[in-house]
Amino acid sequence: MGKERLKFCLEMRQRYSETPSIHESVIIPKWVVLGRNVSIHEGVTLGSQGFGFERDEDGVWLHIPHVGGVIIEDDVEIFEGTNVCRGTVSDTVIGRGTKIDALCQIGHNVTIGKNCIITSKCMIGGCVIGDNVWIGPNTTVMQKVKIADGVFIGQGSNVVRDISDLNSVWAGNPARFLRWRKE
Repeated sequence: MGKERLKFCLEMRQRYSETPSIHESVIIPKWVVLGRNVSIHEGVTLGSQGFGFERDEDGVWLHIPHVGGVIIEDDVEIFEGTNVCRGTVSDTVIGRGTKIDALCQIGHNVTIGKNCIITSKCMIGGCVIGDNVWIGPNTTVMQKVKIADGVFIGQGSNVVRDISDLNSVWAGNPARFLRWRKE
């Protein structure tokens, strides 16, 4: 990044206070905790009931009440139309510095690490995502999956199993290892 661009970005950041920047259409329920310098754009839903069901003894689907919270750490930005579900029992957590693009679904019990990029229209199930992970547009990450730090996941991928290789590049349906990520 050029020196002039960096200077401009730093000046713009100083103009914002450490209090969250929340669009007026966004409701913050009491079970949602916001860090400093958080930006939540128009139409974001925070702390909604997740899509969790179990069958009773007669085979009827019953909704599982979600009583966990949502923790959004410092310097997180969430763009238009994204939904972040509250946890079932534990919390849904979005790590410091993470940026989530428009129209994403962050399911219950998700933990997203620090400084991640989640691009538009991603569907993230109840999984654990490491730090500095980049997830391409229209990608699905299934529940109970764990993704290591520094992983790059290509556009339209379907992650159905753990990715334990640090700094690796994955893509496809199902997502497959492509190569090691260059620094």
